[in-house]
Amino acid sequence: MLTFGKNYFPMNFELQPTLENDLIKIQPLKPTEFETLYAVANDPLLWEQHPNKDRYKRDVFETFFKGAIESGGAFLVFDNKTGQAIGTSRFYGVDTDASSVVIGYTFIARDHWGKNYNKALKALMINHAFKFVDNVLFHVGAVNLRSQKAVGNIGGKKIGEVEMEYYGEPKRLNFIYQINKTDWQNKINTMQRPNSNEYGPFFQGYVNQTTGNNFFEMFKQNTTDTIQFFSNIPAEKLNYAYAENKWTIKELLLHLIDAERVFSYRAFVGARCDNEQILQTFDENNYVKNSHAHDRSMESLFEEFKAVRRTSEILFENISPEQSKFMAKGANHPITPRALGYIMIGHIEHHIKVIKERYL
Repeated sequence: MLTFGKNYFPMNFELQPTLENDLIKIQPLKPTEFETLYAVANDPLLWEQHPNKDRYKRDVFETFFKGAIESGGAFLVFDNKTGQAIGTSRFYGVDTDASSVVIGYTFIARDHWGKNYNKALKALMINHAFKFVDNVLFHVGAVNLRSQKAVGNIGGKKIGEVEMEYYGEPKRLNFIYQINKTDWQNKINTMQRPNSNEYGPFFQGYVNQTTGNNFFEMFKQNTTDTIQFFSNIPAEKLNYAYAENKWTIKELLLHLIDAERVFSYRAFVGARCDNEQILQTFDENNYVKNSHAHDRSMESLFEEFKAVRRTSEILFENISPEQSKFMAKGANHPITPRALGYIMIGHIEHHIKVIKERYL
């Protein structure tokens, strides 16, 4: 059984830095911030899959907060766009022999679930931790399926199980997940922004629609934003076209699905280092003409879009840095898998911009 109370850290481990990215800002949790954090924690549904389902109760949360302050490694987490406090996390359990640290005690307000805030928080803390150690661990409750999936989605691998006794709480079974520094950096380095010679001039406009270098974060956010955008379009607009011989909004969505399939296949060819296959163009107008998009429900289109997107994401998650830069033979210009990844994002951004300008 492991017990985690007061932590002891190597002198060179910067335990409570202030860090931020586009979505998240974290800063050291202060004893005066109990009410701020409890306002987030006071939500029974937040804890429904957690081993301690009573943390929304004030007396239980007081114990949690006391442990957070005493740990010396806890953060208050903010939405960097609004300045709103949305949760907490902390470093603990540094092991100098194993060159590891644990990230845990994390929770995020439910209205920020499914919007990449948790992933952005983990990325901030992982990147910081890897300045000092070679392995980051996560202790996840055996019954907390949501958190197990979230840690797995960022590359965590289950390496064991342990009975743990958290501060002031009874012992419970936890699964141990690990992310290795080399694996994490390889994943980040795999999909760096492409150079301009890695795609034809036609695709420059799509690449220009993207910003930043964290491809996987951008890709997930692009998926979420796309579904939200099309979900908010009024039903009477879905079969609308702004001019004769122009696509309707439903046809545009199915075109995004078709194009994703084509782009993904091209990336697959490059990822397999195939220097014989010549990647042909496709007639998008003919594809749309034969798509029968008007006969499909939006639920059906969303289901297909999410499935195709997830397939693309898995492909990119499992190629090496060398594979991502392989020049596949295009009909008009060579192209790399990583270029196609950014083109996928920019292609969708382009069409959403067109819809906003001409359809709505």
